[in-house]
Amino acid sequence: MWTPGVAPTALDASSGLLEVSHVGKSFGRRAALSDVSFSVGAGEVVGLVGPNGAGKSTAFRIVCGLLRPDSGTVTLEGHDVRRHPRAFRSQIGVLIEGPGYYPGLSASSHLSYLARVRGCFSRELVTRTLEEVGLAADSRKPVGKFSLGMKQRLGIAMAILHSPRLLVLDEPMNGLDPVGMASLRGFLRDLGPRRGVSVLVSSHLLHEVEQVCDRVLFIRDGRLVDEASLTREGLAEIETVLLRTGDDALALRLLEGQPFVRELVPLPVGLECRTAAREVPLLVELLVRAEVAVHQVTPRRRSLEDLYLSHYGGPGKGGIE
Repeated sequence: MWTPGVAPTALDASSGLLEVSHVGKSFGRRAALSDVSFSVGAGEVVGLVGPNGAGKSTAFRIVCGLLRPDSGTVTLEGHDVRRHPRAFRSQIGVLIEGPGYYPGLSASSHLSYLARVRGCFSRELVTRTLEEVGLAADSRKPVGKFSLGMKQRLGIAMAILHSPRLLVLDEPMNGLDPVGMASLRGFLRDLGPRRGVSVLVSSHLLHEVEQVCDRVLFIRDGRLVDEASLTREGLAEIETVLLRTGDDALALRLLEGQPFVRELVPLPVGLECRTAAREVPLLVELLVRAEVAVHQVTPRRRSLEDLYLSHYGGPGKGGIE
């Protein structure tokens, strides 16, 4: 299990730890971000997904104070990234693409240097943090000879060393083997409930995002186009039910226009109905009362990949043209 070196005091999960409000950024005539607003609650893991060039990296750099927005504000625990940069940065841990390394230094030397800069140095902290990410604290192996996965582990160790309130991770799974991915997944899931640490993460590995995030934001052409809850309750809102009845044509007419039916698609055999899990009994009851025999009701929750493809898959949606 991955755990940060020093556990911070838990926060109220209902509070907005990170607030991004009406942020815009342009490079020349190209708008990289347009009126982007979202929040990350205390202890919440939020994913930002979208195709290459959608604006994810620009958004992350602005959130981390590495890039100045043209408009809008970014605050962390009430500290504005531009007006209170020191207080803001003291509460944030960052891994974007990959931090810079000194190829001739060991992992321990990297963390020791960083801990001294942050004013939190102790041998115990450095050793514990390296062990928590699966690196040997007593190894003298230079980072220049590390594998990609080992470098990624070191980057995460550098991000969590000072026990930040917010972790910003861009493609943190890069280079990790399945065991490393499972460990990182457990680490991210554990941060919120037990320590009140929030996470903003981006990854192209949608299966991993789905397993660790409470909520996901979809970005396209510099704008947030949708968001979806990935909690148990939220997943119930994006459930698809496959129906087979004794009279599919009549079932289609009965269900069309019902307020609890979000989408209805006739199939060669049966119907596909989008509704919430809590509404399935109402759907079945409606058909039975109309004396329509219900032969099959098969719930199938839409995956994050389904949602992603609905926004970006196919011509004109940022997918393969």
